[in-house]
Amino acid sequence: MPLKDHLDKIGLGGSVFTALCCLGFPAVLSFLTAIGLGFLLKDAILLPLLALFLLVTLYGLHRGFKVHRRKLPLALGAVSSVALFVFIFVSAPGAYVAIGGLIMATVLNVALA
Repeated sequence: MPLKDHLDKIGLGGSVFTALCCLGFPAVLSFLTAIGLGFLLKDAILLPLLALFLLVTLYGLHRGFKVHRRKLPLALGAVSSVALFVFIFVSAPGAYVAIGGLIMATVLNVALA
């Protein structure tokens, strides 16, 4: 399978990892620091990286939409992406709910394909 068929999953993994860094999840922060990548923990790097991974996720969900023609995964992914980017600044519980929405969108996209 070509890489284009897995963009939603790659984007989801990157989005979740980056969001957990932004939220200060201790295990992720410790891991990055332990492997010498602590410099990545700056908001100036994390926020554009989060935006990039969210766009990759949405592009992958859009490609899935072209295959199965069901709007739910794409719509859920779009709402969750916007919510994650907003809640990352406002409310950690809201950000975790948005991460759950992204995971559900990707699972639906895979199940429908």
